Amino acid sequence: MAVNNVRGGDGALRVLVVEDDATLGQLVRMVLRQFTSHVSLAASGREALELAREGYDAVACDISLPDVSGLYVIEQLRDAQPAAGIVAVTGMVDVEVAVQSMKAGADDFVAKPFDPEILWHVLNKAVDNRKQRIEASQAEAYRKLAYTDALTGSPNRRFIDEFLDVAVKDAQQTGSPLAVGYVDIDNFKLLNDFVGHEQGDRVLQALADSLNTVVRPPDTFARFGGDEFVIVFPGRTIEHAQETIGRLRSRVGRIEVSNEHRITLPTRVSCGVSEFTGGESPRDLIAAAEDQMYLDKSLAPTAFAPIQQASARADTVVKVSNLKALRSLVKAIDRRDSYTRFHSDHATHLALRVAHELGLSEDEVNGLMIGGPIHDLGKIVVPDEVLRKPGPLTLEERRQMEEHPVVGAAITAAVTDYDTVVNLVRHHHERFDGEGYPGRMKATEIPLTTRLFAIADAFSAMTTNRPYRKALTYEQAIEEVERGAGTQFDPELASVFVQTVERRLRDEQAEAA
Repeated sequence: MAVNNVRGGDGALRVLVVEDDATLGQLVRMVLRQFTSHVSLAASGREALELAREGYDAVACDISLPDVSGLYVIEQLRDAQPAAGIVAVTGMVDVEVAVQSMKAGADDFVAKPFDPEILWHVLNKAVDNRKQRIEASQAEAYRKLAYTDALTGSPNRRFIDEFLDVAVKDAQQTGSPLAVGYVDIDNFKLLNDFVGHEQGDRVLQALADSLNTVVRPPDTFARFGGDEFVIVFPGRTIEHAQETIGRLRSRVGRIEVSNEHRITLPTRVSCGVSEFTGGESPRDLIAAAEDQMYLDKSLAPTAFAPIQQASARADTVVKVSNLKALRSLVKAIDRRDSYTRFHSDHATHLALRVAHELGLSEDEVNGLMIGGPIHDLGKIVVPDEVLRKPGPLTLEERRQMEEHPVVGAAITAAVTDYDTVVNLVRHHHERFDGEGYPGRMKATEIPLTTRLFAIADAFSAMTTNRPYRKALTYEQAIEEVERGAGTQFDPELASVFVQTVERRLRDEQAEAA
């Protein structure tokens, strides 16, 4: 199929979009037509090969098509139009997909869901760089894409792994310093649920832009995972790394996202830093930085209004003996039920506000910060049909649900000997009058932090929508807390809790006025 590659008469880019999803295809075409009037749409591979006879400068081709493989279509188009820019569209981003696309003849690839405007940029880039890519060896083209993150344009995990390996060997041979930073976006799944995945992708891109600004050669960063980035500081001290992280936090704090109701949330990252002392492997350095990142996240767990944070003392680090395991447990909650994580963060935030009002000790505040986000950990063993049931639970279902504090405490005790945390997880459903579970503990038999968290837990649950009921207003929930004082809740703590919430409401009303 011999076809000449020809631009439109007005010099605009001629684009062919191959997409079997009619709605997405029309959306992409509509957006691309803001930039060029020459946009054609094919719903199948065979239709794309027929339309391609007209000649196009750029092609965006879905890998998954109803009649033939999108990779086959890309291969045929590459043979026919060697100067065209071809972009593969895929629902799964990994090195194997990238390599397969490049072997077929694609210049670049984008992942669904994607911003059509970003696709336009990628298509233009593919066209502009195609001549250079043709002249370059095919092996080098594979290598470039294999080391680049498609969404952010930054280096990827494969690149940073190899870069760090070289940096460690150099530090061993020369005795020069070396530090590693680990950066993770807080509550990223909640952020995606709040504003949508497209804006979530923009946050990742904005974070990559911020890293590009603050990370200066020879320091290098890469996207390490979904919302995680790693920075390598060759020849740099840990003090230099911490200074860079500080500048990054400042820039990221200015990244804001809004949902359809124009409710705005700031972006926050948790960070950790490790340093090479002579014997660590690359994996050891990343793991140590990740552990410190999770400690940072544990001590600032919520996506809500900031509060004064207690410092992380060395004995807190010792008590949480396996931070990586604890991080995995928190992520397990997030994957299982986004409500559970949202509610846990909200309840923790409320409890911490009251804890500071009461002047609780640093150990107690740290226990709330670490234990609050995982207090419902035991729900990971509750069946989905029970966890998300919209109606009343049967006796057997209630028994399964009431086992979750015991299960959660057993899991927590396996990774930490922090008694404040383990007790909070086990006893947050105890009642002041002794009618709670699992231990039927009464009054001051229940630890102070657990009694406080029980009020915040109940208040957050009452003010959050659930499948079986609508949320109460803050005023209605306050009345319920007051009604439960002395029976379900510690009366003194309930009084302080209500005063704190009411003061916050007054402050918000004054700001609105």
